[in-house]
Amino acid sequence: MRIDCVAEFARALIMGAALAIAGSIGARAAPIDDLAGRWSGWGSVTLANGSSEQVKCVATYFVESGGATVKQNLRCASTSYKIDASANLTNANGQLTGQWEEKTYAAIGSIAGRMTGSGFNLSIQGPAFSAAMAVTTTNCKQTIGITPTGFDISRIAISLGKC
Repeated sequence: MRIDCVAEFARALIMGAALAIAGSIGARAAPIDDLAGRWSGWGSVTLANGSSEQVKCVATYFVESGGATVKQNLRCASTSYKIDASANLTNANGQLTGQWEEKTYAAIGSIAGRMTGSGFNLSIQGPAFSAAMAVTTTNCKQTIGITPTGFDISRIAISLGKC
């Protein structure tokens, strides 16, 4: 059961950080180029039983095609979790689509969502995983909330900074 929980966390966390950047495309006044680079921060994973654990995350973003595509690499770790993920995202008039992959757990899936005034809302899907995600972004900070469906993890909250 612990491995399933870790894999669920990995899938949700992968998309959370990756999509935080993609959702910023066109959603704020700062140039998309501000998103490129290394971001880091802390988060927490809350299980259905109420217990939680802190995780440290580092994300690197590559903005291409004038902001129409974003590639992201994400690594997060705690005493129980290790994540090594990537995502490729496309923005077409505020509609976001893409794919994600988590290398540690050999998981893949798709992303679909839309931009909002301060970030975006997304649906994350995989063969054995789904989650809703809300992201708020400024040029220096990203706040990510992920709610997986049907798993032992009830919530993931992450805050990444760059400035």
